[in-house]
Amino acid sequence: MSRKVLGIEIREESVSAVLLDGGFKGSVLTAQVHFSLPADQPAEVGLQEALKAVVETLNPSGAACVLGIPDTAVSYRNLSIPFLDIKKVRQVLPFELEPTLPRPVDELVFDFEAVKRDGQHDLLAFAVQKAHIQRYLEILGSVNLRPVVIMPGGYAAARFICAMTADDDDFLFIDTGAGNHTVYAVCSGSVRMARTLPVASGGNPAARSLETAMQRTFTAMQDNLGIAVNPSTVFSSGPQSQLLDAGNGSSTFLGVPVKSIAGIRTFPRLTGSLDTPDWQSGRLDIALALALVETESVGGINFSTERSTVQHYWSEYRSHIILTAVLITLALTLALAGQFFAVRAKERRLAEMDRQIEAVFKSTFPEVTRVVNPLQQMQIKIKEAGEGSTGFNLTSARVQVIDILNALSQQIPSAVDVEFNRMVVGADNVVLSGDTDTFNTVDDIKGQLEGAEIFKLVTISSADLEKSGQRVRFKMKLDF
Repeated sequence: MSRKVLGIEIREESVSAVLLDGGFKGSVLTAQVHFSLPADQPAEVGLQEALKAVVETLNPSGAACVLGIPDTAVSYRNLSIPFLDIKKVRQVLPFELEPTLPRPVDELVFDFEAVKRDGQHDLLAFAVQKAHIQRYLEILGSVNLRPVVIMPGGYAAARFICAMTADDDDFLFIDTGAGNHTVYAVCSGSVRMARTLPVASGGNPAARSLETAMQRTFTAMQDNLGIAVNPSTVFSSGPQSQLLDAGNGSSTFLGVPVKSIAGIRTFPRLTGSLDTPDWQSGRLDIALALALVETESVGGINFSTERSTVQHYWSEYRSHIILTAVLITLALTLALAGQFFAVRAKERRLAEMDRQIEAVFKSTFPEVTRVVNPLQQMQIKIKEAGEGSTGFNLTSARVQVIDILNALSQQIPSAVDVEFNRMVVGADNVVLSGDTDTFNTVDDIKGQLEGAEIFKLVTISSADLEKSGQRVRFKMKLDF
């Protein structure tokens, strides 16, 4: 599903805008525009007219708006908080910053970038006047634009450069202006410092003045905060970027090479035509970074009072979301594991029952050498046996087998030491074979059975000692 994102960069002298159509496969550049603000009009009037022209040119209906405000409108402070809960950090941040700010905290909007270190959070805090934010919201609202993200334009570029470089590549990003340059120091993938410094125009003297100021700032950060800034590259942008980058690849700042941020245009997930004169001048690069920060979910600070972006919600509630996701995953894993082991146990029980059935079949029908389906084969064997004989039902007999067994159990006391091992039932008699302890017991059994109503005559066919001399084998005939 595609999602349009409009990135707008506002400077004191111009407005730049880029419209992207973002999706799962990346972002497509659909339109871009750059307007200079007239010097002979009030700033708000010129800004409103420029934004109106942006809407008429780009037609960003339904697009999420990401607004980049001038870096000079923002105050930056470094501090450390001795706990790691982001929600608590947000609550105490105004009170920690109040002594260092020139305005009351209730007139400011705050946000921060945090880095965990040694059981605490190192913060780079950002503060901007609520009146400034409200002014931008009113002007954008007049042209039906409602930004979901508001951040300094240079900060957005620094954050997106982080996404395109390795985490261990420290660098500086310098957003140049007519009289002020804002420097962002990025260490290990996080923006650790931001400073806006006044710089006089004048080529190399201005660059050397900026170098001197940055060296002093880095030394102070190392001594006071323990943050070491050792950049390997310096990126520059803005209307005065030529003071730092002559464009021939030989420029250096603090002894490291200076590059433009044109590499943002080569982001692998970005497609579209980026070879127009406006692109080649570099005036649209920060507006592009603002849009890509949203489409690529890079995250960062947000001065929007709605605070509705996924990135900001993630940064504030990340620990809770991760914990919930882990617990849900663990619960699902345990449930699936329980189901798996239950199925495995049932399979083992079924396999054991199959082995028992096969063992019974083999013991009952030893002549069968090939056992495929023991239950079905046993049913066939029983059916064949039933068709070949009268079986145990003895439908033609006058006495049922159950009646014979009942008479035996009723007439012979349980205390009698006797074991029957064969019973042959005929049409009018039954022949019993077994063994007992003495010949007298054989006679007692005969006498007991003669008392049964179903037997007309009981005859001892044979009685003799076994070879061991301890048991007497006998055979009786019981007529019905």
